[in-house]
Amino acid sequence: MAFIRKKPLTIILVFILVLQFSLFYYYSLSVDREYRAEKANLSSQAVMLTSNIEQKVSIIKGVCAFVDAAGLKADPTLVQNYLRAQFHNFPDVKNIVIAPDGIIRYLYPQNGNAVVEGKNLLTDPALAAPGIIQETIASRTITIDGPRTLAQGDYGMVIRQALYDGNTFKGIVSVTLKINVRSDSLLPEDSQVYVMDDNNRFLFGNPDWNKGPQITVPVEIYNQHWLIGIPLHSEKKGEILRSILWIDIAFLLLLAFILYTSWHQSRFHRELERVVSIRTRDLRVSKRLYEKMAHYDSLTEIPNRRFFMDEFERLLQMAEPLQTYSLFFFDLNRFKEINDTLGHSTGDQVIKTLADRLKSVDLPYKLFARIGGDEFVMIFADLPRKEISTISTRISTVISETLYIAGAHLNLSTSIGISLYPEHSLDKEDLLKFADMSMYQAKSQEAGNYFVFDWDLREKLEQKTKIAKYLQSALENREFVMFYQPQMNAATGEMIGMEALIRWNHPERGLLGPGAFIAAVEEAGLMIQLTDWVIREVCRQLCDWRERGMPLIRTSINISNSWFYNRNLIESLLDVLNQYGLETNVLEFEITESTALLEEHYPLLQQMRDHGFVVSIDDFGTKYSSLNYLKHFPVNKIKIDRTFITGIGVSSIDETIIKSIVYVASQLGYDLIAEGVETEEQARFLIEHNCPHIQGYLFFPPLPAEEIFKLAS
Repeated sequence: MAFIRKKPLTIILVFILVLQFSLFYYYSLSVDREYRAEKANLSSQAVMLTSNIEQKVSIIKGVCAFVDAAGLKADPTLVQNYLRAQFHNFPDVKNIVIAPDGIIRYLYPQNGNAVVEGKNLLTDPALAAPGIIQETIASRTITIDGPRTLAQGDYGMVIRQALYDGNTFKGIVSVTLKINVRSDSLLPEDSQVYVMDDNNRFLFGNPDWNKGPQITVPVEIYNQHWLIGIPLHSEKKGEILRSILWIDIAFLLLLAFILYTSWHQSRFHRELERVVSIRTRDLRVSKRLYEKMAHYDSLTEIPNRRFFMDEFERLLQMAEPLQTYSLFFFDLNRFKEINDTLGHSTGDQVIKTLADRLKSVDLPYKLFARIGGDEFVMIFADLPRKEISTISTRISTVISETLYIAGAHLNLSTSIGISLYPEHSLDKEDLLKFADMSMYQAKSQEAGNYFVFDWDLREKLEQKTKIAKYLQSALENREFVMFYQPQMNAATGEMIGMEALIRWNHPERGLLGPGAFIAAVEEAGLMIQLTDWVIREVCRQLCDWRERGMPLIRTSINISNSWFYNRNLIESLLDVLNQYGLETNVLEFEITESTALLEEHYPLLQQMRDHGFVVSIDDFGTKYSSLNYLKHFPVNKIKIDRTFITGIGVSSIDETIIKSIVYVASQLGYDLIAEGVETEEQARFLIEHNCPHIQGYLFFPPLPAEEIFKLAS
């Protein structure tokens, strides 16, 4: 105390010096704290920017899921309606595009975007930054292009994802975002931050971004590497300095100031901790949401294919030596008809309702997942062989319960394929493949709705694959031959036409009917090529008969649904006829009833009729149409299926159906013919009920071309 009294100035000077050093230290600490706070705020805005872009990316994911469910060949009106709905849900979107094979075919809205419609993303450099399309296709992930000047002249950013079917590239889905200088859609309103690329090129945000000291934080989002920055305002330093000057001036208030500063600092740290806690919680929620989206089906909320395959692998790896698993693979029979007739939204409701039912039913499964559109799998552990039938029946019963959706009562059925571990395989891929094979075998059998895989089935499928392998060489080696079955007027005995029927003169197995190879032709993708060969061969044969003096007789050719997707179909037909000097009315094309039900084919069918080709419906009445559809079908002729003909004299219902078809066809002006006529009783019934034109073994079986020539000469 004596020292203090003797040396007050020294003490004051020392105190002032200590104070100045303390204040200087505090100044440096405060500036650093403000810097860290700004950087923390900038990091949170970077997270917000990433979150906003992820929200836009959800459009891409939704459109991709829609395309996976509907297919790239879905009804354009359905696709446009979906794109319109998505577009209006996100006001900052400039357009949404679906580009099958890279060609922009679906675009919404067209207003303001017409310049890019029909363009090819793979070849047009104006539509994308260099190399970005190749990166999108190669990476199979979402990519971001821009921000940059768009082909429409605006400034924006394009988010894209490639579509794949297995390892086959199918197209690209993209969403274009409108970007202005401030970009209020991606950054908070009145934000001072800016975004530039890794080459320090300004992208969007605060236009005064390059003035004064800056703080930056890297942002990694998909294929983009950005920097988000904010100016370090000098006003902050001035505020701190003024505070220190006030401390110096207000020496007597030093203690109060220190206490206040301590309180302020504590409050700041609590607020910072609160912000960090909130951000951490949000990140945990986002992570859980992402994991759910990655492993669970968004429609049914049950595990998806990815989760199923991972979990199945885990179960097999952990299996005990005596552990067994039964894999049930099932889908909905004729589910495509629901999508085609009632719409995909109704189909989605059906899938969701059935998934909920199967989840709630008391089934002892280890895993239940949706792995495709209407395909589900269940895994059962240690299921006795005798219980397979019981479980299959319970699944079928649940699915067959009547559904009331979109004002319609739906009665569904299922086919179930079953493979067993370890009896059939130790590999998950093989087990899934075997169960899939067995499901299709279940569909083909008349009794029972399930099939347990056996090695005979695999041998049949391998034989089918072997047939498909030699189809191309069979076409090249002209191993296919045509037979012709006469069509007769039973009342007069006159030949009124023929049906061309293909046979395969196999070098090892002899003459094969179409039932032995047509399915393999379809799976090998050769149906269009084979149909073109049949048309040319029939025209060549007609021309040969004509040159030998035989009168031309109209010949019908069976065509599949896939043939309608042949480009320049009408022009190709006319070229073939011109080559052989034939008129269009010598050919008749038979289409199945299910093909006729597809309205997308109506314009082409009408063009065929307008050019003089005769179009007939084969197997009419055996599928899902009704007599009411006849007024819409652009066809000339109806062929009554053999399933009704065999009922003549046996089933009064079949006879009534035949009478109804004859009456309606006569009223609507359609020609009529009955196939599969084998008895005199059937022929008499048809003649008596105004259907004298028949085809069947009662008159002639399918004959080689030379036999037809002898018959008609």
